Amino acid sequence: MAELGGFEATAIGSLPYRDPQRACELIFHCLPVIPHWPQLPVRDPKEGMVRQFLEGMPGVVETEEGGFLRPPHEVPGEWEAFYEAWQEGRLEAFAIGQERAAGLHTFLRLVGEISPPFVKGQVTGPVTMGFSLKDSEGRAAFYDDELREMIVAHVCMKARWQQRALKGAAPEAETIIFFDEPALAGYGSVYMNVDREAILRALRGAMEGVEGLRGVHVCANTDWPLILEVGYDIVNFDAYGYLEEFLLWGEEIKKFLSRGGLIAWGMVPTRADDLGRVEPEELLSALKRGLRSLGEAGVGEELLHRSLITPSCGAGSLDEDQAARAYRLLMHLRDSLRGEG
Repeated sequence: MAELGGFEATAIGSLPYRDPQRACELIFHCLPVIPHWPQLPVRDPKEGMVRQFLEGMPGVVETEEGGFLRPPHEVPGEWEAFYEAWQEGRLEAFAIGQERAAGLHTFLRLVGEISPPFVKGQVTGPVTMGFSLKDSEGRAAFYDDELREMIVAHVCMKARWQQRALKGAAPEAETIIFFDEPALAGYGSVYMNVDREAILRALRGAMEGVEGLRGVHVCANTDWPLILEVGYDIVNFDAYGYLEEFLLWGEEIKKFLSRGGLIAWGMVPTRADDLGRVEPEELLSALKRGLRSLGEAGVGEELLHRSLITPSCGAGSLDEDQAARAYRLLMHLRDSLRGEG
């Protein structure tokens, strides 16, 4: 099995393409070691970050923004079927269909031809899912114990099904599943009044039983000591926008790396304005500054190489030319750091 790290590159998930074949071609060309399947929200709103993973969720009523959940007493059959499938471990009941993930199904069909050492998938994490969906009174579903428990189980089963599908398509590859948690940027604010233990239980519960490597992506600042404590194999942060905020936690980062974790530096911007003006040398300089800072905090060179690089966030809000530029910048940064450029 290939060793992960050494500033190898992958990406977050979303791309602006309508054609899943073209999206996969870009990914396989730019990210041959850790390709990811493309989420294509421009192609279909059902491929949006939340809606893509709602299939099979009990009580859900979908809206453009996400949806709301009906409690068990309103749709008992849906809830009973859900918990029966969950308790029996029937992963096929949590499949992500072609209609909601054309990029995933195209990726599964093509990835065996390139035989990468790693394959990456992604799912919306339980906190973001729980704060995107509402209960019948319009409150975030995460605040309701019963709804939160169901959401955690649902996300976990989606991740487990996806991991199995990726492994089936690329049997020699090690799988990586990222839990995308942009909502964690609000943790600790008045907009997310929830205790630390509830967050930890949700994050840990969602990755329970997920084989392969498990990572988390947060595209803003958050409570990094909490994230580093959860038990993820990979922590991915927006290094372009929040480098200094992350580096404040040098001791916690050192402990995470010492336990075998990897840091995925989201160094390539995915906001169109930033992407249009940034130069490769600027990104390389910023990343090296971050590595020096961790070195000064006592992180040895061997641990520093437990690093990956990614864009700062998904590229779905860009146009196709901009997304291709972001991936080319990522290639350039990877090659420079690995001494191949």
